[in-house]
Amino acid sequence: MLKINMKGWKFWVLLPVLVIAIPVLWYLSIGWQQIPDKVPSTQQIHQQEFSSAADKAFASLQQSRSQQQMPALTAAVAWQGKLLWAGAAGYADIDSKRAASTQSQFRVGSTSKSVTATAIARAVAAGTLNLDVPISQYKADLPNPAWQNMTLRQLLSHTAGLPGYEQNDDWRGLVQSLLKQRHFADVDDALQVFDGATLQYKPGHGFLYSSFDVNLASSILQSASQTPFLDYLQQQLSVPLQLKSLGAADLPHPEQVTFYQSKNGQVKPHWPVDLTQKLAGGGMAASSVDLVTIGSAWFDPAFIPPQLQQEFWTPQRLADGSMNPQNYALGFRRTEHGNLFCDKDNPLQRKIRYVHHGGVSDGAQSWLVIYPDYQLVLAMNTNIVKENYCDFALQAAGILRPFLQQIDPSLF
Repeated sequence: MLKINMKGWKFWVLLPVLVIAIPVLWYLSIGWQQIPDKVPSTQQIHQQEFSSAADKAFASLQQSRSQQQMPALTAAVAWQGKLLWAGAAGYADIDSKRAASTQSQFRVGSTSKSVTATAIARAVAAGTLNLDVPISQYKADLPNPAWQNMTLRQLLSHTAGLPGYEQNDDWRGLVQSLLKQRHFADVDDALQVFDGATLQYKPGHGFLYSSFDVNLASSILQSASQTPFLDYLQQQLSVPLQLKSLGAADLPHPEQVTFYQSKNGQVKPHWPVDLTQKLAGGGMAASSVDLVTIGSAWFDPAFIPPQLQQEFWTPQRLADGSMNPQNYALGFRRTEHGNLFCDKDNPLQRKIRYVHHGGVSDGAQSWLVIYPDYQLVLAMNTNIVKENYCDFALQAAGILRPFLQQIDPSLF
């Protein structure tokens, strides 16, 4: 029998090598495979007056999945608080030939930030949180004293001064962020990934997009509500909105897809990762239907008061009065263009305003876009990562256009 000397220095030197080498060898043994040409597809039309638009959207969804060589692509559209349509094309898992469905659950990457912002808006409406008081009022045991006077408004708008992954000089945390192998049981525990990092600027005086901002905001929400972050999402989002798929990406779910990486039109399962280091900022999972339901809920005054809707969707200014460079609001970006997102070849008759957030995760991409002037919402997900984000997000234009043409023909 092999005996390991736990106190020997050789064991502790070899252990990290083994931890990395074993999964690497396993991963290298997995072969690449072709995405089948013929794949299953399905749609659900929830409002019959939009059946023609739905059929066009479904055809666009199928074409997009094929042209962009995605294992699966799902989308959903809602209008005035009602789900109009949902569609799915491709495979949730290629090996088992498990078809993607409208309930398929995907990693949503940074679209998690909008989910977290929705939960925080609920807490603000309930009086549990205030956007403009120092976060130390809610969490006295902050692990970094430089965080004491930050506000939730600054955290949700990425103006608090925290670093991004690339600027993180907390070296232990930097390594954990890169490897994505450590499991964190709680959002408070995950703060150690960046609690030793140097602030990039005085809170409120700059802008730097960072998941760390929203991760810290989730810890503040947890402390103020005295409810674990994931439980709060369940109580305040999943239960009232009847969501079936929203949860941490690392938790088992019967509808979760297999995530893939691609090369030259071929795919293989993505390297295993643990995203608990960034649940609130990039570690959540959901279906397109649930994402579009969350987006639509912002138009329900009983769910989120109208004044908070406006506040969370207003781009934030820096201390000197200038607008932040990404038109970032609170957990959302706000944009106004003369075309649908990424669709510059098809200009509209006038500019259209939209509130949105995209997400890129390990083997998945997500897109949530809200058109406030129409109360129109689209969500879209895939289980692959396109190098150019517009190769993914542009597909939403073809899916959404038939519905928008029916709602407002004068726009085209």
